[in-house]
Amino acid sequence: MKAIALRKNSTTVELIDIPRPRPKADEVLVKTIRCGLCGTDREIIRRGIPDVPPGEDFLILGHECLGRVESMGAETETDLKVGDLVAVQVRRGCNQCNACIGDHVDYCYTGRYTERGIHKVHGFFTEYFVDKPKYLISVPNDLEDLGVLAEPMSISTKAYEIITRLMGRVCFDGACSLRGRKEKALVAGHGPIGILAALLFVVEGYDVSVLGRREKGDFQREFIEFFGSRYLNIAGDEDRKFVDKEGGFFLIIEAVGRGELMFRLPELLSRNGILILTGVPRGPQEMCFDGNSFMANLVRYNQTVTGTVNASRENFQMGLNYLRMFKEKFPETASGIITGRYTLNNWQEAFDKKAPNEIKAVIEFE
Repeated sequence: MKAIALRKNSTTVELIDIPRPRPKADEVLVKTIRCGLCGTDREIIRRGIPDVPPGEDFLILGHECLGRVESMGAETETDLKVGDLVAVQVRRGCNQCNACIGDHVDYCYTGRYTERGIHKVHGFFTEYFVDKPKYLISVPNDLEDLGVLAEPMSISTKAYEIITRLMGRVCFDGACSLRGRKEKALVAGHGPIGILAALLFVVEGYDVSVLGRREKGDFQREFIEFFGSRYLNIAGDEDRKFVDKEGGFFLIIEAVGRGELMFRLPELLSRNGILILTGVPRGPQEMCFDGNSFMANLVRYNQTVTGTVNASRENFQMGLNYLRMFKEKFPETASGIITGRYTLNNWQEAFDKKAPNEIKAVIEFE
């Protein structure tokens, strides 16, 4: 069978032939329908140092998967049936810390986890794969078109789950700042995670803005404005001007992974505001910022800054519910997030330089 892989010390992705796996006891064989290409994949390729599985000289990439159950190993206990659609959790826990033992591998304490397609375990850019049923999330048939977005949606959903927990400390009697007024939310960045987070905020009833660098008439900017979000161009300081006029944002999700942006965002927070970071910068970067004001505002204004990585099974399930809401409320927007579809006949085109209008590219296997 075919798989898309990166070898050690290489920046050239290859289409390789590998044996089709057979499910062992307590394993499920899954046929890949489609798998999404994301910034993490591109970064692994750019760096050319994939975290290959032990004893291997290559890593099969891909961690955003929609598949179909093909068969099961002997004595596999699961509610899944042959033909069911599934998404797949990315991280595998250490089985040592309390978080991993309790199936919250996204909060692993030891750091000795693995991640499919990223860290020491092969991913899903392959025609078939096997996994344990506890990592497979059932996807309803009516979400077959959007199910490949379950993994990036789970990141946005987990960020919002954390936000709602933190909101409990500053919201009283069912309201936060001013009764009867929508709270302002900002999403910094408009890749798939950013756009999905913005859609989530919209359906939850927030006054939503998205921060980026696109000019009027740009495809992604118009795409974002179409479903009811405000676009603020950081190049024109539109974020700061908006805050000067309208007040700070109660909620901010960062979805870019750039240090210089992270230190800009706290100045956009309102009193009691919450900033959550989802991006992971690569490599060192020195910068200067006003540390005293940053610290003073956190204390004086009860502000919170925190980070989040990966997602739990519950976040995947919540994310699928949100995808259904998006499909019902914004059908054209939901389907439009997937801007590029490629097959094994032209898969290399997906890995070329990212197109200016690309939101999410996927490789179709079925």
